[in-house]
Amino acid sequence: MEASEYTAIVLVAGCGSRLREVTDEPKSMLPVGDKIILHRHLRAFKTVGIRKVVLVVGYQKEEVTEAARTVGLDLDIKFVANDEYETKGNGVSLLMGLRVAKGPVVIFDGDLVYSPAVLARFIAGNEPNALVTGAASIHDIECTKALVDDSDMIRKLVDKRAVDDGELEKCRFSGEAFGMLRFSDEHRLRLLAVCEEFYSDPGNLLLNWESPLNLFLAKHDVASQFEESNDWIEIDTPEDYRAAQELALRLD
Repeated sequence: MEASEYTAIVLVAGCGSRLREVTDEPKSMLPVGDKIILHRHLRAFKTVGIRKVVLVVGYQKEEVTEAARTVGLDLDIKFVANDEYETKGNGVSLLMGLRVAKGPVVIFDGDLVYSPAVLARFIAGNEPNALVTGAASIHDIECTKALVDDSDMIRKLVDKRAVDDGELEKCRFSGEAFGMLRFSDEHRLRLLAVCEEFYSDPGNLLLNWESPLNLFLAKHDVASQFEESNDWIEIDTPEDYRAAQELALRLD
């Protein structure tokens, strides 16, 4: 499928509380090298040929929206506001983005920094539905660990806890799942239905997108597409931000 057929959904509603010692601005507005993270996303989309974008904004949404509108890349950007981002987490932001997007989608966590080549390889993957994985240790509690079956289809994501023996009897560890996912239009609609049902329960509103995605993965084939390079990072902590600055020196 050509990159131009995809809509990019970027989740940038959160306030990034773990980076308060670095900035009070949204993570997507953080400078990494000579560009803010949001502009890195948008420039990568332009480079690989994605033109349609859905930005789910929330915290300081006016600032983020203005930054997107003035980047000057001739992209078709739609804005969706998760104004209750403090009580409705990034899973609800994903739900809102899936409602607005049409056709096949590529979904991004807003705090992800990567080279355009990483995105180009992902778009060119053979499977219609996939999630990027990269090298990591199964013992890293912080990372989101992808567990796959014998066909390299992801059946479970394990986040911020150890993988237990029972899970490893059924699946094997394939690496760290980072926030870049690809779905056909059919699977976008199926994932939307799962998210609609999951977040209809008020008790689930703050749970991240990994929770409904695990329900989806149990019944639908989503491939693990391994990224050989280390030209990517997700920024959760000040240490990650410092590592992202080093990555930018290599990418730019």
